[in-house]
Amino acid sequence: MSNVFGETFVYISKKFVAEVLPVVYYDGSNSLSARINNEIIPAMAVYDEDDIDDSYYNFYDDALLADGSGYNQTGVQGGTQSDNTTVENVTEGTDVETAGNEAGDTTVNSEEVIQTDTSTASGDSTVPVINYQGVTYSTEQLYSYDFLVGNIFAVDSSASVTTDEINGENLLNMDLSVDLSGEDYKVLIYHTHASEAFADSAEGVESDTIVGVGDELTRILEEDYGIKVYHDRTAYDIVNGELDRSYAYNQAAEGIDKILAENPSIEVVIDLHRDGVREDIHLVTMVDGEPTAQIMFLNGISRSKANGDIERLYNPYKKENLAFSLQMYLEGKHICSDFVRKIYVKSYRYNLEKKPRSTLIEVGAQTNTVQEAKNAMKPLAAILYKVLSGEN
Repeated sequence: MSNVFGETFVYISKKFVAEVLPVVYYDGSNSLSARINNEIIPAMAVYDEDDIDDSYYNFYDDALLADGSGYNQTGVQGGTQSDNTTVENVTEGTDVETAGNEAGDTTVNSEEVIQTDTSTASGDSTVPVINYQGVTYSTEQLYSYDFLVGNIFAVDSSASVTTDEINGENLLNMDLSVDLSGEDYKVLIYHTHASEAFADSAEGVESDTIVGVGDELTRILEEDYGIKVYHDRTAYDIVNGELDRSYAYNQAAEGIDKILAENPSIEVVIDLHRDGVREDIHLVTMVDGEPTAQIMFLNGISRSKANGDIERLYNPYKKENLAFSLQMYLEGKHICSDFVRKIYVKSYRYNLEKKPRSTLIEVGAQTNTVQEAKNAMKPLAAILYKVLSGEN
């Protein structure tokens, strides 16, 4: 009981620092008063640790990350990036529209890479040509725990990771390829927070929300890469017609389990979100001449510094999840050095235990336009194809 109240106190304190003092804004339906009613009060009602489920730990999970101001070097939400690393040999020609790209997301001594991929066949489709104008890292860098944690992963202050988990050699040599051919579903895309919208989203228009972004990713994967996708458009954060994110992860878990049981051919599970940042942050870059929302992969480690392993939120696929994120991140950096933000690692689980190839992806934030978010689906689809086909 005391542990629950302790975590609740920490949670309230973080919310106060992150939202009241800097007046951080997500959207009207996520006002502080609404979130007290939907999140803090239910949390204080939990007394038996055995009854604590994902909803208690996750509430509104989208990381409060504004590149360069959303976390410090250890990932503290609402902090300031205190990274003195200098950038060397970053690929020239990357057009960053705003100063919203990640401070400290550096490519130290990285190799400049400018190349164009060639088209190959995937089923009955022709894989699109992708212009690679990003960066790569040396093997020495990627096999270094300190380099990975300092430059590629952002570990939340509450989370605890080990050198065995973030082991570059193991993560990079893990084979995540799958057979992408056939008419059976291979990929599941869903949205724990389906109501998330963007700066110019029309109210009540589903195609202007993260669900519409999922529709675009589904279209590209199926039409351009010949990959069969199951897009679950269920609004797990709406209860009785009202926004309620307190138990969205629990509700999503039930939906996912049902879909996976009915479609055992699914190998990849993607929870597509959009982030929430300060209003003066614009997470955008240019990819192939189009303003494109930056993306971020999020991992749950199921371990906190305060309490150690969270057995209630056990995830047998933590390393596979981390490998999936790292391999996709590196492919994204190869396409455009500013397209992917640091991989964010938090203490809990986020339904990532469903499959080895499970991932939570943040596409831009509430300050991005719908089109910027949808533009991000072309390079994201290319990333997924490269990793899942084994061509990365």
